[in-house]
Amino acid sequence: MKITCERSYLAQALGVAGRAVSNRNTLPILSNVLLETEDDRVQLTATDLDTAIRCVLPAMVMENGAVAVPAHLLSDVVSKLPDAPVTLEAQDGKVSVRCGKSDYTILSLPAEDFPAVPNVKDGTELTIPQSTLKEMLRMTTFAASKEETRSILMGVLFEARGSTLTLVATDTHRLAWKQAALPMEVGTPVSVIVPAKPLVELERVLKDNVEETVSVRFGQSQVQFETDHVTLVSRVLDGQFPNYEKVIPKNVERKIRFDRGQLLDAVRRVYIVAKQNNEKGIWTTKGQFLEMTAESQDVGKAFEEVPISMDGSDLTIAFNTRYLIEVLGILDTEEISVELSGALNPGILRAGDSQDFLYVVMPMNT
Repeated sequence: MKITCERSYLAQALGVAGRAVSNRNTLPILSNVLLETEDDRVQLTATDLDTAIRCVLPAMVMENGAVAVPAHLLSDVVSKLPDAPVTLEAQDGKVSVRCGKSDYTILSLPAEDFPAVPNVKDGTELTIPQSTLKEMLRMTTFAASKEETRSILMGVLFEARGSTLTLVATDTHRLAWKQAALPMEVGTPVSVIVPAKPLVELERVLKDNVEETVSVRFGQSQVQFETDHVTLVSRVLDGQFPNYEKVIPKNVERKIRFDRGQLLDAVRRVYIVAKQNNEKGIWTTKGQFLEMTAESQDVGKAFEEVPISMDGSDLTIAFNTRYLIEVLGILDTEEISVELSGALNPGILRAGDSQDFLYVVMPMNT
């Protein structure tokens, strides 16, 4: 194999594909990236056996072939080369990397040793603007569980019915729900749980562009996300996702409106003390103000007052301050509202007047 391509394109592709490389794998081949020529392009593939990422970039192909090269080593070299065309040549178990006066030789492995990466061809397919899916992932993946003991909660539920796509993530203490309209109706309804980890990587790859689309194909045991230049394939999780609709309160007794920036700043300050006491912050409404407090025997006390407008009577309720910081940090609306029905019932946070996103937070004991 012998190719020449732009250094910036190659560095970017290695950065994207490299996110599928796991440092914990015991199989040496999985620390490599597979390079394959394809007409006037080169395809880079990396996998940890659960997730695979393929990137395609234009190249001048002088000799067809395929080779597996240590991903992080090649990425380190290419990222530090001068901004000029890079030539890669594979021969006798080695790959030479030449750029201007720079010349490196890296030991390689045969392409045949690299595991086969599936291409999801069958199943329900939908197409959605990249910017739409990117926003949906940004507003849900953070709420998925980090605890491996409940692996099903480490995923995000994808539900596609008619012309609507819904994403849901929960760790049982909070729940993020985001919905968007599809350009076309799906033929067969979909309910699939996708691990949150590869979805975080997918969000980084997708563009904030309504003109460029991403195709999603839901197979029997895998899901594939494909753009013009990047393909991500992930396994799906087996199991029953919690009935999230039961968690969302139907009756609301109070609605509190906040300036998002003011609330976020206040919660961040209170968190300095709250993190020393199970991250608990206590809310007490008093007419046109919300008093927010936290206390720790080891640190001391925190007090903040935030202006609000509220429909309903005053109450006192406790929330995990980190859960609030995480959601307030990803929203971009000036106003948010919190709907409450009692000190022991979940609260619902909404972004402005939007009906396509909600965030449910379980209360803590005051």
